[in-house]
Amino acid sequence: MPKYLIAYRKTEDAAQKPDWAVFTTESELSMEAHAVKERVGKRMSVLGEKLWGNGEVMWIGSGRLDDVLFRREEATPETSIVYGLVEE
Repeated sequence: MPKYLIAYRKTEDAAQKPDWAVFTTESELSMEAHAVKERVGKRMSVLGEKLWGNGEVMWIGSGRLDDVLFRREEATPETSIVYGLVEE
């Protein structure tokens, strides 16, 4: 089953500098931007976090876990969510 890495910029209050939060998920179906945004929204509501940025979701490709993690830094500063396929 394909494994996806999802990273999002979050804050806990407006004055705080955003940090990346990262999790992986497995899905039989290919993940699309709207599904990724929905999963992030559910996670943030449980953890009491706020999404930082413009709400944009960006595909960062596939690769080893460390490669996909590294590529999240290539996203523009306003991008809120990035995701990619983790190759085993």
